[in-house]
Amino acid sequence: MKTIDDNIIKALKKTFSNSKIPKNITNLKIGDIKEWDSLGNFHLILEIEKLFKCRFDTKAFNEIKSIKSLKKEISIKWKLKK
Repeated sequence: MKTIDDNIIKALKKTFSNSKIPKNITNLKIGDIKEWDSLGNFHLILEIEKLFKCRFDTKAFNEIKSIKSLKKEISIKWKLKK
């Protein structure tokens, strides 16, 4: 079974295919990867929505700027599904 990190790494690799994704993604934030700018962030969030089969609201889109904030929003969505 894939972990949350495995799926996030998959989304990072798909979204930022021209960049090297580090093994430790815990402290990654917007700007740490060459392609991860505001538009790249939008595409990453869309890819995460596909992988996790969830939808983020506008507030979440504005707050997600790092892997930590992304994990927080994913965990909120999973709690709401239960």
